[in-house]
Amino acid sequence: MDDLSFVFEISVSESLICSPENVYLRINNNSVGLKILHANIRSINCNFDHLTILLHRLNLSLDVIILSECWLSKSPFIPALPDFNVYESSHRNQNDGVVAYVKNGLNCDVEFPDFYDANCITLKFSNNLAIIALYRSPSHTNLTPFFQSLDTTLTTLKNLETVAIIGDININLLPNDKELSITDEYLNLVASHAMLPAHLHPTRKQNCLDHIILRTSNNASTFILDTPITDHLPLILCLSAKGKVDASKRVSQRNNIPAIISDLQSTDFSPILTSSDPDTVADALVNVISTIVKKHSCYVPIPSRKRIIKPWITPGLLKCIRQRDKLYRKFKKTPENEINKTIYLRYRKFCNGILKKVKREYQQVEIQKARKNPKATWNIIKQIANLHKKQNNSSNLLKLNDNPLTSINSVNTFFANVGKNLALKIESEAHANLGTHQDLVSDQPVSYTDLPLNSMVLFSVDNIEIENIILNLKDKCAVGKEPSPGKEKEEKRC
Repeated sequence: MDDLSFVFEISVSESLICSPENVYLRINNNSVGLKILHANIRSINCNFDHLTILLHRLNLSLDVIILSECWLSKSPFIPALPDFNVYESSHRNQNDGVVAYVKNGLNCDVEFPDFYDANCITLKFSNNLAIIALYRSPSHTNLTPFFQSLDTTLTTLKNLETVAIIGDININLLPNDKELSITDEYLNLVASHAMLPAHLHPTRKQNCLDHIILRTSNNASTFILDTPITDHLPLILCLSAKGKVDASKRVSQRNNIPAIISDLQSTDFSPILTSSDPDTVADALVNVISTIVKKHSCYVPIPSRKRIIKPWITPGLLKCIRQRDKLYRKFKKTPENEINKTIYLRYRKFCNGILKKVKREYQQVEIQKARKNPKATWNIIKQIANLHKKQNNSSNLLKLNDNPLTSINSVNTFFANVGKNLALKIESEAHANLGTHQDLVSDQPVSYTDLPLNSMVLFSVDNIEIENIILNLKDKCAVGKEPSPGKEKEEKRC
C-alpha cells in the first residue's frame, strides 16, 4: 500500500466515531459555519422515519442533509422536512437517487451535472463553497466513465476554496489486494484536485464506502455516527465559521399582550374614521395596529433541543433505539459471534415494529380528532402520504391576450378542466400500474354497511349536496366585500 501511504499521513479533518447524542457535546455551535449530514437510506420511503429519529437524537441545527441510495423509482413523493428545501437527482436503476435537503435561508445554487454511472447534485453556496452529493451503485464495474465525470465536475469547481464530495461512492478506502488499484486511481484523481479523505473509518462492516473528500483551508470535523439507519453508518461534516454560511433560524414570536392592549386603548382613531374611502380606512387601521404589535413584540430563537420534529417520537421509543444501538456495537465488536448477531437482529426487528406501531397510533388519533373537519382531515392525509409537493404555477394564465374575453375564457377553461384532467391522469396511471381500470372500480354500488369500521370512501355527489355546501359557506372566508351568493340566498329565505 505504498501508493496510499500519503492518505494516512495528511489530515484534512479531525474524525471520530461517536453516538448521535455525543456530537452536540463535542462541537462548539458558535464556531461551526456549516453542518452537513449524509446517510445511505436505502429507500427513502421505507427508512425516513429512522432518519427522523436520528435528527431528533442529534440535537443539532443541521444546514444540509444528503441522502443516497434513495430508490427514487419507487418514491413518487419525497418526504418533507420543516424549514428545508428539497432537491432530488435523476435515477436510472431501482436503487438510484440522491436527495438533498437545504435549510431555508441558505443562498444556494443547485445544479444536476451529467454523471455516468452515478447520481449527482451540486450545491454551490455564496461563500466560495460547494458540495458534490453523490451515489454510485456497486453494480457498475467499469469505473472509467465515473472517474471522467468526477474529474470534469471537479474541474468546474477548481476556483472555489472549499469543495466537499459527500456520499456513498462504493469504493473502499480501506481496500484489500483486489481493490487496491481502484482505490489508488480514485485517491490519485481527487488528490490531483487538492482533495483528501476527511475520514478513514469503516462505514459498512469493515469497509469505508461512504466518503467525505474535502478541500478546504478551514478547520473541519467529521463524525461517524455509531447508529445503523441501514447497514451503512451516517456521517456528519462540520466546517468552521470562517466564511460562515448564514441561514434563517427557527424563532418564536413573543408578544407583550398587556402593552399592546394599553397602546390600542390610548390611540386616537378619529383621523382614520374621518375618511370616506373604505379602502383607505382599512389600510390605515391595519398600519396602526401592525405598528403597535411590532413595537411590543420580539423574536426569540428556538433552541434545537426544544424543537419537536415529530410528536410520535416518544421517550420510550428513543430508549428502544438506544438499546438497539448498544446491541449493534456489541455485535460489531465480535461479528463472528452468532449469539450476539441473533440477539441484535431480533431486537432490531422488535424495535422497527415498535416504531411503526407508535407512528400508526399517533396518526389514527390525529385523524380521529379531525373527523368532523374535512379540511383538517385532508391536511393530515397529505402529511401521512407526503402529498405536499408544490405544483408549478400555470404561467400561461398570467399572459394577457389582445382580447380580454379570450383571456377570461382561457382561465375558465383551465379551472373547468382541472378535475377532468386529474381523473384522466389517475386512470392512465392505474392502467399502467395495475393493468385495467376494471381492476380498481367495482360495478357494484357501495353502501355504508359494506365498509369496515374506521374506513374512508368517496361516494358520488349530486346537485343537492353541492347546493348545500355552497349555502353553508362562511362569509368570513370570502375575500371580497359582498357575501357569497349562497349566504345571500340563505338570508333571503330567512
